[in-house]
Amino acid sequence: MIVFLDRQHHGKPKRWDDCGASNDGVHETWLTAQYIHHCEWKLREAGIDVCVLSDGWYSDRHDRVNKYAQGHDKSVYVACHINAGGGDYGATFYDHRSSSGRDLAKHINARLHQWCDPLHNKTKSIAASPNDWTKHAYNTIKGVGAPVAVCFEPFFIDCESHNELKTHHGCELVGLSLAVGIKSYLEE
Repeated sequence: MIVFLDRQHHGKPKRWDDCGASNDGVHETWLTAQYIHHCEWKLREAGIDVCVLSDGWYSDRHDRVNKYAQGHDKSVYVACHINAGGGDYGATFYDHRSSSGRDLAKHINARLHQWCDPLHNKTKSIAASPNDWTKHAYNTIKGVGAPVAVCFEPFFIDCESHNELKTHHGCELVGLSLAVGIKSYLEE
């Protein structure tokens, strides 16, 4: 088994300063780095191989993931983000054609719902498509073929009720929720 955690926005050629969304001086890429760290640690502790990506165009990252996923019985790819735009929920997007992606999203969201207080009753598994408002999430995973792929948007950076998730402890809970959700899916 191998899990790919992709720190999106960060490390794109000619856009090195892209930090994603920001609010109150806090940047998306800072928060994703924190929750990825906790997720990686928990998955490795469980004996699952992890590869963290953070450089190159998304299409190049997807090509590398597809190459390295070969030879693994099970693999997962997570495009790691924080949402913005005033919502008050956590979401995991999956390719609209993928029943495995839907299942992975449900496992992840169940843990977010359980462990992250501001997200009780406010997690969504959303089918992403190139033809509607979900197209940006779809574009973060569309080139991944071998692993089951999701776009993870655990909370909104600009939602006041999510402020506690922007703390070190909050990012730890998000990362552990992601890890345990992935592990649960892989063991199913």
